[in-house]
Amino acid sequence: MEPIVIRELVSISDQNLGLDLFDAIWPIPGGGREIPENLMQAFVHNGSYFSGAFSGDEILGATFGFIGINGGTHLHSHMSAVMPESRDLGIGALMKYHQFNWAQEREIPFISWTFDPLVRKNARFNISKLGVEISAYFPDFYGPMTDLVNAGDASDRLMVKWRVTNGAPQSSDDLLEIPKGAIRIDIPEDIVALRAKSIDEAMAERLRVRTEFLTAFDNGYRVIGFSNAHGYILSNVESRK
Repeated sequence: MEPIVIRELVSISDQNLGLDLFDAIWPIPGGGREIPENLMQAFVHNGSYFSGAFSGDEILGATFGFIGINGGTHLHSHMSAVMPESRDLGIGALMKYHQFNWAQEREIPFISWTFDPLVRKNARFNISKLGVEISAYFPDFYGPMTDLVNAGDASDRLMVKWRVTNGAPQSSDDLLEIPKGAIRIDIPEDIVALRAKSIDEAMAERLRVRTEFLTAFDNGYRVIGFSNAHGYILSNVESRK
């Protein structure tokens, strides 16, 4: 296998490679693009971020983001995906670090994105490996989704904030013990498998986690870590002042 290289997708032909990858990961019934080609060209032409991870001429992953202004100027990373057969190669981290450097070169202070709070692997990657802050919980953020991965489930999302510093990204280790006064929010071992088994059971877990997060946030708790043993770990930031 040739070395993995992350590069921006500038030409329309390169953009289509990234769009094809997104459509393979999130197929739409009856076909169609997640993002139309002409819209992506407009994004890229006007300075948005679109990159691909390549081994030789083969694209293995892609990430797309655009500039946002709510909460201050930032890069919002809207879509990021790696082909299933390449997910143990560290490509997700390589793409995020490339995005971090891209934002740093342009003096963009932070990067935001959303992720499904029930996907354990993504929670650990974002919180423990990348060291992001969890800024908000949004119930059914995107409304009903029709792709074959998310159809039938609510699109609850955690919003993250990844501060772009002058140095390298700062990771944090898994919290092995729950600090005094902290609480935990557990999540299913594999929400995709649970959804395939029973959409009703998956929705029950979705609503439980939603309620626990919203209640915790309303009471001044914020996410301080994640571990496979304990799930999300939250501490009351108000009580520590």
